[in-house]
Amino acid sequence: MSEARFPKRGTPWPELKAELIAMQGEDTPWTRGLFGLWWPNPSPEVFQVQKEAAALYAYASQLYAPWVPSLAKIEADVQAMVLELLRAPPGAACTLSSGGTESNFLAVMTARNWARVHRPEVAAPEMVMPYTAHPTLNKAAGYLGMKVVRVPVTADYRADVDAMAQAVGRNTVMIVGSAPPYSHGRIDPVAAIGELALRYGLWLHVDACVGGFLAPFFRRLGRTLPEFDLSVPGVTSISADLHKFGYTLLGASTFSLRDAALRAHQQFDFHEWPYGPYRSVTFAGSRPSGPIAAAWAVLRLLGEEGYLEIARSILRTTELFVEGVRRIDGLAVLFEPEMGVLNVVSDEVDVITVADELTARGWPTARFLEPPALHFLMDRVDNESVIHELLAELASVVGDVRAGRAKPAEGGVGYESGAARRGL
Repeated sequence: MSEARFPKRGTPWPELKAELIAMQGEDTPWTRGLFGLWWPNPSPEVFQVQKEAAALYAYASQLYAPWVPSLAKIEADVQAMVLELLRAPPGAACTLSSGGTESNFLAVMTARNWARVHRPEVAAPEMVMPYTAHPTLNKAAGYLGMKVVRVPVTADYRADVDAMAQAVGRNTVMIVGSAPPYSHGRIDPVAAIGELALRYGLWLHVDACVGGFLAPFFRRLGRTLPEFDLSVPGVTSISADLHKFGYTLLGASTFSLRDAALRAHQQFDFHEWPYGPYRSVTFAGSRPSGPIAAAWAVLRLLGEEGYLEIARSILRTTELFVEGVRRIDGLAVLFEPEMGVLNVVSDEVDVITVADELTARGWPTARFLEPPALHFLMDRVDNESVIHELLAELASVVGDVRAGRAKPAEGGVGYESGAARRGL
């Protein structure tokens, strides 16, 4: 616990700034985060635009956008650009949120409220989703009094639509697909899930927080990807993070509805207090305008050409890294990367120990447990030498683990079989 106490006297900003910079010297450089634990790495120009645009609106709350024309305009502009990118039909609606957690919360809440009107016979609403769906959906369901039924996935870690269909019961009001799940990066067969939603009259939410701002540009570069957006019949809502592959400032995500009329189930209305009507379509009341202004500026700065160039860089990064991993004895790539999510596995060395050792050497490395794997999120790079540096370090660590020179971190993350953890 920190020993800091509330100061008796103020400290001049130059001293505070110097103290912050000194503390940052203890951190791993965030520019090394392109391979897993930091979110996408903007170019110096984009980073500067983020900061300057946010600073112009650091004072403002988006709660008051109806009375501040510039706040209303930047929000409306971002919403319109998002809906176009996600191929929304006419009459769709978009809400800007603080992140993927809030966007998924809004999806679960809106679906629950919709079910109260359209499925009033359901007293204990349930939602069905693949095992790979993000935990924030369970988190939202826990807050909102909904039961979650997770079902097994196929051998290639995509949603098993037949298993989902079998899990649909009389209390099911919502189903979920991901584009892609964070763990394995395999876009679920949303078109088939949409058919299931239409067949049973269910709310289908697509969690595209990772891929929503990347897949459209991969597709424009000729990549064949499963359809997942609001153009797919049966999709009711979709979440997509701006602050991931939209390259905007942290604290910006989106929740979009196929039909703006559904927002009636999203909006909170309250009148029983002295001030008069209180209305909100987000969890937060006061919402900082800085991240929204930064999103507006970055989307306009980059445009389609800029995002296509980023997508090309990510594809190149992925290609180089996959080639390098396959040259390291004992390592393999779990799947051909579809969306820049790369899983490195091994039958010969403990990859969790490899992750621990890489992290100790200044390369923070994510890992997940089923199957045990190193988890890398590919990103654009300014200099490909960083890829070769990481590959060289990875090869060195694998050699040390194989020879017994690197041991599991004390108190580190272990793993057990997926079957045991799922209770199967």
